[in-house]
This record gives sequence, structure tokens and C-alpha cells, in this order.
Amino acid sequence: MPRLSRRRILLTALLSALVMALLLAVSEGITHTMARGYCHEELRDCPGDRVGLVLGCSKLVGRWPNRYFTGRMDAAAALWHAGKLRCIIVSGDNRTRYYNEPRDMKEALVERGVPAEVIVEDFAGLCTYDSVVRARDVFGAENLLIVSQPDHVRRAVAIARCKGMEAEGYGAPLALGTLSSQVRACVRERGARLAMLYDLITHRNPTHMGQRIELPVTCAAAQP
Repeated sequence: MPRLSRRRILLTALLSALVMALLLAVSEGITHTMARGYCHEELRDCPGDRVGLVLGCSKLVGRWPNRYFTGRMDAAAALWHAGKLRCIIVSGDNRTRYYNEPRDMKEALVERGVPAEVIVEDFAGLCTYDSVVRARDVFGAENLLIVSQPDHVRRAVAIARCKGMEAEGYGAPLALGTLSSQVRACVRERGARLAMLYDLITHRNPTHMGQRIELPVTCAAAQP
């Protein structure tokens, strides 16, 4: 291979790496700047009188319970019983009749004592960006309390606040898994933040929109 071609390949690779590093830095900066001060780890620090938005994930990993799912359901139910929420949107993927994240989330919350009538299923939350934007544009929710694991919830709150919404988040506790699972989760989150950057820059519309859906009108949530 001619020396000039090798140099060109190396220069192209270096520039690509620099561009990727810059994009990662920007996505991280947006996430931390927009979410700073609005994501909570303690129940008592969460604001009240909010619409809860619980972000979806699979109920099972293979044949085993998904600890991410369990953590989110426990956290959302705790918020309801603490009187923090007016109602709850469970938003996720409904790709087939056998895979239905909103249905699974609603059933899990009802099992935890949340009234079925205050839970609204969003079957078109195909990604975090779609779930957040649809919460405002389809369900009319402006004041959100978003529930997921800490890294995920920071990204969701950043999206919401970049979109002009009054959103805060509650990070569901998560027991650490294996080192390999932690690395995979970190890499996956970095990729998701790059996708968030693209969505925010392009002002992408959610994959599915549809007609306005009214949220249930409720009094204060259940007393602790």
C-alpha cells in the first residue's frame, strides 16, 4: 500500500475518532447540564402533584425476572403510595401480542397496590425520546416525574427539559450486576445519548403520534 494511502487512512481514522469523541462529550454535557438538580435518589426529595412517566423495559431476561423492570415498578409504586403522583403513564414497546411492556408494567403496578384506573398505557413508547415527547403531545402532561434507573432517568429528564417541559426524575435503585453487564450498560447508554443528540438537533417527531388522549382526573394520590 502506498505511504500516502496509509497516511490518508490513518488521518481519516483519527478525524473520525475526534468527531465521535466530540459528539460524546456534547451529549454527556447536555445530559448533565439539563438534568442537574432535577434527578432524585431519595423519595422525600421528589416533588408532588406530578404525572408519573415510567419508562419501559422487558419484564424478563430470558426466563429470569429483569432487575431493571422490578426496580422501576417498585419505585413507581412507592411514589404513588407516598402521594407524589396524580396518575401514571406506563410507556413502552408493544411490538407483538406476546411482547407488551405497558401491559406488563400496568399489571405489576396493580399487584403493588396502585389503582388500575390511574394507570394509562402508552403503547408507542418505542424509545425514550418518543415516550417523553408523546407524554406532552399526546397525553398533555407538562409536569412529569420520570421513573427509571439513574443514568437512564438523567437522559430522559434532559430530553424533557430541552423540550421545555417541567420534568424531574426519580432514579430507581439498582443492585450492581456483573462487570460485563455493567460495561454493556455503560456502552449502551453512551450510544443512547448520541441518539438523543441527533433527535434533539433534528427535532424528530415520534414514530407514532395519533389523537390526544386525556389523562384520568384524580385527587391526591394515596396517602402513605
